[in-house]
Amino acid sequence: MKKMMITLCAALIGLSASAECWWTWFEERGDKDIRGCELGLFTKSRNVSGAQVSLCSNKAEDVAAGAQVSFGYSRVKTLRNGVQTALFNRAHSSALQIGLICVNETGFLPVFVFFNFDKTQFGGKK
Repeated sequence: MKKMMITLCAALIGLSASAECWWTWFEERGDKDIRGCELGLFTKSRNVSGAQVSLCSNKAEDVAAGAQVSFGYSRVKTLRNGVQTALFNRAHSSALQIGLICVNETGFLPVFVFFNFDKTQFGGKK
């Protein structure tokens, strides 16, 4: 068991060395690309590969793979290979949305409650 814990800790340290973790209060990194995790009250980035987690609002142009999680509002132009979770989700095209109201312009329905998805967004970049 001890060897497994040491191996797990080494793997986590290796992963964290190549990933970023940013804390933002009010959308101060709006023009940056995030590879890793962005945490905060209001988060905004151009491109995200990883997780964008906030208490109030998330905004991003493109989420290549990962998650966009918020307790309030979540907006993305394109989310591939990931999930968007909030009370209110809005996207031009999102692979999977989970929330109270999900607006996905290219989804199976443009507006749906509890979930919405775009089946063409599962898979690699086009």
